[in-house]
Amino acid sequence: MNPWDLDANLRIVVIDFLILSSFILLGSLARRYIKFFQRYLVPNNFIGGFLALIMGREILGWIDLDPDRLILYVYHLLALTFICLGLRQSKTKWGKGPFSKSMNGISSYLLQALVGLAVAFILVKTVMPDLFIGIGLVVPLGFGMGPGLAATIAGSWEKYGFEGGAQVGLTFATVGYMYAFFLGMALIHWGIRTKKTALIKGTDHISEDMRRGLHHEKPYPVAGHLPQSTEAIEPFSFHIALVGLVYLLTYLAVLGFEKLLLMGNLTDLVDILWGFHFIIGLLIAIGVRKLFDVSGRGYQIDSGLMTRSMGLFLDYLVVGAVAGISITVIGMYWLPILIMSLIAGPATMFMFYYTCYRAFDDYHFERFVELFGEMTGTINSALVLLKVLDPELKTPVAEDAAYGSGISLFIGIPLLFGLGVAVAQNSEQAYWILFFAIIAYWALWIGIWRLMGFIHFRKREV
Repeated sequence: MNPWDLDANLRIVVIDFLILSSFILLGSLARRYIKFFQRYLVPNNFIGGFLALIMGREILGWIDLDPDRLILYVYHLLALTFICLGLRQSKTKWGKGPFSKSMNGISSYLLQALVGLAVAFILVKTVMPDLFIGIGLVVPLGFGMGPGLAATIAGSWEKYGFEGGAQVGLTFATVGYMYAFFLGMALIHWGIRTKKTALIKGTDHISEDMRRGLHHEKPYPVAGHLPQSTEAIEPFSFHIALVGLVYLLTYLAVLGFEKLLLMGNLTDLVDILWGFHFIIGLLIAIGVRKLFDVSGRGYQIDSGLMTRSMGLFLDYLVVGAVAGISITVIGMYWLPILIMSLIAGPATMFMFYYTCYRAFDDYHFERFVELFGEMTGTINSALVLLKVLDPELKTPVAEDAAYGSGISLFIGIPLLFGLGVAVAQNSEQAYWILFFAIIAYWALWIGIWRLMGFIHFRKREV
């Protein structure tokens, strides 16, 4: 299905978003009163998505949320989220912290891809000879890159024979979230018991408000500033409108690139191009932000309001992504999903525990937990876990994570295109070539990392 072609009338689309809105509120209610969710700090959007999945047509059938429509919503919400990311920052910070964070991030993508491919190769040679080998490449998309990207890219592979690819992407992303919050909180408690934490000695500082997802005490956190006069325009409207303009430019740019590919008879690359529309949107957003900055009008874009916009799109993305999981598709692929998930999660955890004590000068355990939370969930889940260890975000870990994530994305672009090319060919030989190319690419960046003196292979004293 073309993500820009929706076979539904406006009534259905509006009702879908009203239902998703209701489940965001139900998730908030569940977080407010259910101790289990409070203990593990599970976000409201994730809870709401699970409730929608249970009540939807795949299980109880109480509500009619079509997984195919939800995948389309996720596709567009992903691009809007990345556009907000590009618009909100006026500068980029380099240095050892952000660079080592980015190297850990790209290492995670590559490790998860190798795990997924290795398991797929073994299953094809043993009990599942007809398995789509590219399923192994969905592991880093779901674990490391989140539900929106996993659904978008894996969904674009369906034309190459990957039946239910988008739902498989959402499933891996959901499993990743479970690793992030449940294993992540377990790691925090273990770190406290073994005295590995730098700032806290227990979890008593986690207030009831934080566990319930509320703010009772004043002063409340500030959402942002108002760079436009409210008698002229609502500042939040201005920011949303700017996001809309960038998305229109993104659509026109991708449409133009598509025509160039068709003129060059490169039709196989068209779907890959539309699958990576969020990257083009991010680049255009960065360019627009730069134009505002160099013209002396950067003050008109408030990072707080743009972050709130990104949070809005991300909440709907997550609740829609989890609700869009297909139980039927899980049944088709339960064995590879189970094996890959059981290996990829612990492998990611052990790799970060190794590297964080060798690639950073400070706050090793805090960086370990943040990386694990991000590379199995999202940057949001990582910050939730980090706030348990660093309640006031006084350490440089959060800032390094934000800047390093952007670096990781750009370093990972060749990997994303490599995945698309291998899947388009969909031959065992192509996947083996990709497998060894990933190893070579990883070795290259580890070599650069070491030559810069930012990582040492002997554990540092803490």
